[in-house]
Amino acid sequence: MRREGTRESFEPTCPFCRNRLARPAEIKISSWQQAQGGRCDACDAWYLLDPTGKNVGEVMMLALELAAQALSKNVAELVPGEDYEEAILSYDWRTHRSSGEPTGHMDRYGRLYLLKVKKRSG
Repeated sequence: MRREGTRESFEPTCPFCRNRLARPAEIKISSWQQAQGGRCDACDAWYLLDPTGKNVGEVMMLALELAAQALSKNVAELVPGEDYEEAILSYDWRTHRSSGEPTGHMDRYGRLYLLKVKKRSG
C-alpha cells in the first residue's frame, strides 16, 4: 500500500535525451575538487549528486565549473539558455530511483543536478 502523497519512482533518465543514467560515481571536477556524478552516455550532459537536497547551490557551482572548462570561459561569463541547459531531479541515491522534478524543498529526496553544455557554432 502506498502512503498518501508519495510519488511513483523510476530509474533516472536524462531530461535532455531520455537516456538512462548510471548510478553516480566519484568524478574529478578540478585538480582539487571531486564530486559524485557522471555523464550521460548519449548526449554528454553532466549530472552531479546532492544526496541531501540541501546543497544544490554548491552542486550547481561545480557543474558550472565543468561547463566553463568545456567552453573555455570563466564561470561568470556563462549565460543560461545560451551556453547551457539545466534540470533538477528528485533522487534517492540508496535505490537509484527518481520521482522526476522536485515538488518542493522538503520532499525528503536528494537531487541530481543536470547540465548540458551547448555546442558553439562557428
